Amino acid sequence: MLPVPSPSVTQPPPAEAVTPLIRGLDVLRRLTDADGTLALAELARASGLARSTVDRICATLAHLGYVRLDGRDASLAPPLMAVANAYLDALRVPELLGPLADRLADELDESVSLAVPDGPDIRFVHQVLRRRALSISFRVGDALPGGGSAPGLVFRDGVPLAVDDQLVERGLIAVAVPVRGPGGDVVCAVSVVSHTSRHGVSSLRGAVLGALGSCVAEMEAVLARQPQVTGLRPGPRSSITGEAGSAPIVSLARGLSVLTAFDGAGPALSLTEIASRTGLARATVRRALITCAYLGHVDQDERVYRLTPRVLALGCAPLSRTTLPRIAAPHLAALSERLGESVGLSVADGDRVRCTARVAPRRVMSVDIGVGSRLPADVTAAGRVLLGGECAGAAVVDGPEDGLRSVAVPVRDRDGRIVSALDVTAHQGRGDTDAWTDALRTAAASVAADLHVTSRFVPVPVL
Repeated sequence: MLPVPSPSVTQPPPAEAVTPLIRGLDVLRRLTDADGTLALAELARASGLARSTVDRICATLAHLGYVRLDGRDASLAPPLMAVANAYLDALRVPELLGPLADRLADELDESVSLAVPDGPDIRFVHQVLRRRALSISFRVGDALPGGGSAPGLVFRDGVPLAVDDQLVERGLIAVAVPVRGPGGDVVCAVSVVSHTSRHGVSSLRGAVLGALGSCVAEMEAVLARQPQVTGLRPGPRSSITGEAGSAPIVSLARGLSVLTAFDGAGPALSLTEIASRTGLARATVRRALITCAYLGHVDQDERVYRLTPRVLALGCAPLSRTTLPRIAAPHLAALSERLGESVGLSVADGDRVRCTARVAPRRVMSVDIGVGSRLPADVTAAGRVLLGGECAGAAVVDGPEDGLRSVAVPVRDRDGRIVSALDVTAHQGRGDTDAWTDALRTAAASVAADLHVTSRFVPVPVL
């Protein structure tokens, strides 16, 4: 029995469609709709697939690094953002216009969104949210009905200004305007979102239109300087972390590699170009493209293919709102189990360091440093790494109290800046400092790799 792949797909699949790929993408979509985590038994029930089939699909996705299996549950993992990044990189809108949207949000002190049409709906490709007690919870990758949101009205009705007066949710208001490319086509819609405790529709419109109009003019000037919106400059290539040929379901792994073949240097690719980029046979690529087109993830224009915004339905929304401690959690657990010691993640907090995550084994004597604890930087290895400046590799400190020794290494962001420190803290008489350092470096590299792919187009808070 085939799962229902999407509410918008009503026709049976083409004869050449790859059934395992349809099923695998359906599992990813259902995990996304469940906000990232679902029991394997519930996945089987929701998809209509046999539990053994779901287990093999999830084993394949785990092999690729896209899903993490934890007992009876499956959870989306940061490397899956490579799929969303392929589309966002090819689109170029977040890269070109995102900084201007960020500036507008700062100027207005309101949330700002960039959205593109996805069939009859709209899908967000950039978000700048204001943190308040009553805040907006839209995420990159989220979809809204085209006729029930301000950006949707821009695309559906072709209006120069659209207003959402509590259409999406009671209390939420928004105004949206189109951003046009050099040829006059609407590239995206930019919206300013607030709530009725701050503005009415008229006051919001009056408060933002001047700055919004200026911002859109700058955005259109940026687009006018580009020969095309997409495909001007090579972006970092997305890749899967496991070998497709050794996956439990090879056809699913190969189909996903087709989705990650696109980027800013190749937003529109021929079948031959995709085959060259993926190393797959043309016949394999063709069947994967037929399948992805059936599901709405790929569009064909004559002999070239493009990703569609629906690719963002494959994990982007829940993964785009993650934090560094959540990214690090499975790596900390594995490291603690490997070393049998307490391991943690810390960030700089003034002249101190704050513990943001920690995993400790069950032992008669163990280190008790709780999440949220603040310690003087000079008595911890993490503090030396974060604030000392001289520690490019690792630091070893006897502390933070008598009888303890801590070893720490840095975790770096995409620009090479130290954003956090990973440490082992234990009794001075246990363990080998060199072995701890090597294990920490391996774990820190894994955390950094997940951070880099997740933060390609969305900010990742360190707390």
